Amino acid sequence: MICILIKNDFIFLYLFIKININMLSCENETIKNKGFGAGGSNTNKNGLPYELITDLHTEYKILNKNKNSIEIKFNKSDKKKYVKSDKSKFFKYMKKNINNEIPKAHGCKQPDECYIDEIDKVIFILEKKFQKVGGSVCEKIQTPDFKKWQYSRTFLEYEIVYIYCLSDWFKENCKAELEYLEHKKVPYFWGSDTKYKEDIINFIINYK
Repeated sequence: MICILIKNDFIFLYLFIKININMLSCENETIKNKGFGAGGSNTNKNGLPYELITDLHTEYKILNKNKNSIEIKFNKSDKKKYVKSDKSKFFKYMKKNINNEIPKAHGCKQPDECYIDEIDKVIFILEKKFQKVGGSVCEKIQTPDFKKWQYSRTFLEYEIVYIYCLSDWFKENCKAELEYLEHKKVPYFWGSDTKYKEDIINFIINYK
């Protein structure tokens, strides 16, 4: 009623302000909804990241800590020590062993989880893939040959053992890729398996 009694210019101003306030409100709601469930493709029902759920930190004792690594022994075996160094710390720890003539490659810079046997010179690299819905993620497990080749020429003194930790989605949706991994003898383990940690540790400590 008040607007009707005011001059046209002021009526227009009132309508302009009201419309823009409504638009701003809608934009805020859209932004809020866009972020809902962010990170859900990589988390379980409790909101824990897949990498944390499958991390082996519950299965070893720490012997020493350094800036870019920790020295550990798995609970199942006191025979051998391993160095754990992953993500951005891995290349920092391995700095003295890097062949600097090799350019860095995409996807070979920050291992999800990594254990290094400094006695026998073996690097166990665990790459973790979690998926709930469709997409091009199957292609990401088609690349172990390249990544193993890249790590091997970057760290010439070490044998590279490339391992996949996969969510159950891959069982039905990436059958050809799983056959390929078996054909190339690239080990893979199911993160949801109740014996996942036991099996993968057995693989590491018994590797020859």
